[in-house]
Amino acid sequence: MKKTIYKELILIFILVLLTSNILTALFVSMNFEATTIEDMKKILIASVEEAKELYSSYGISQEDLNKIYEDKTIPIKFVDNIDSFNLTEDQINIMNSGKSIILNENDLNKYPIAIAKLDNMYIISDIGGHRMFKVVREVISINSVIATVLGTIIFLIVGKMIVKPIKEITEATKKVATGDFNIVLNNNRDDELGELIESFNKMTKDLSSIEILRNDFISDISHEFKTPITSIEGYTKLLASSSDENRSEYTDIILQETKRLATMASNILTINKLDHQDVINYEEFRLDEQIRKSILLLESKWSLKDIEFDVDMDEVRIQGNKGLISQIWINLIDNAIKFSPERGNIKISLREFQSTCEFTIEDQGIGISKEDQERIFEKFYKADRSRNTEGTGLGLSIVKRIVELHNGEIILSSEKGKGTKVKVIMNKKVKI
Repeated sequence: MKKTIYKELILIFILVLLTSNILTALFVSMNFEATTIEDMKKILIASVEEAKELYSSYGISQEDLNKIYEDKTIPIKFVDNIDSFNLTEDQINIMNSGKSIILNENDLNKYPIAIAKLDNMYIISDIGGHRMFKVVREVISINSVIATVLGTIIFLIVGKMIVKPIKEITEATKKVATGDFNIVLNNNRDDELGELIESFNKMTKDLSSIEILRNDFISDISHEFKTPITSIEGYTKLLASSSDENRSEYTDIILQETKRLATMASNILTINKLDHQDVINYEEFRLDEQIRKSILLLESKWSLKDIEFDVDMDEVRIQGNKGLISQIWINLIDNAIKFSPERGNIKISLREFQSTCEFTIEDQGIGISKEDQERIFEKFYKADRSRNTEGTGLGLSIVKRIVELHNGEIILSSEKGKGTKVKVIMNKKVKI
């Protein structure tokens, strides 16, 4: 038989209920008997004294006395011999003096017994056969059985209510395992199960988002690789049948597309690596000097468009991964150059504060719409679709990830047709 939480809960509940009822019944029964027995010792003595007086006053025979006390609450017997009680000499002497004695519980008798001597016979009052104790045990046993049965029935109902959401989560999990992430469980609970359902719904929502991103990633990367590959294939065919004067042009195009593929592959590896690592190899360096070197590194691009730079930077020393941080400035400056008009102006500033520094780059380019600004840092996303031969859509994703790895913040603001402003806030010292 298959094990289930429901069956285990029922079994545990029944065992706990039975154990608690049995222990309670034993405790109540024993405590009741102990208290009652102490109280009844005086009654036992009084009973034998009463029987003794009755015999002395009226001279009733032993047989008649037994009939009289047959249905009494406290059983009284008149016997001729008490050898079976193994009385001590002191006890016999007490009875011979006309007094009654109490025999406490021992191996021979479970309950106390009162004995008195009367002429040649003995009066015995014994509560061992008293039906009161039997009735009490029966009442306690019946109550225990009723409590167990009712408790089990109630728990069967309540248990189903508890297990029902777990079964729903189990079934939903099976669907998630097959790739169905569009599952939302109803949650009207405020307990631990409610937290579990809430976590499950959050998980499916995140998985759904990841699945969408994965599909978009595959679609984007397929498109991005297909375009240069198609160009290379086309121009290679043209190259095979072209005249000498066109060969150089076709070769240059093929080299450009090959370089674009290599850059794209390198960026994909970079972003994948950054998504699965923390910053290592910290060192202290001059940030303003690194930014100036990045500007000079891209001189061939900005000089071609006759772009002017307005640079105003404080001298800032910072701790971080020097190689990774340099990619921030190269990507941001390259974007500013790419989307700036001919003879445009790019402003760069670097300001130092007590524990942070703030880099700002502002261009006079085509700008970015509000819709595009919300997705500009996504992988492969390009705000300017008309320039699908330029860039890979990974640059700003790389920038954002590097900034995050250094516990920094990047803020972009732009207006269509009026340019773009990007602000990067970095901690000057490493925060472990």
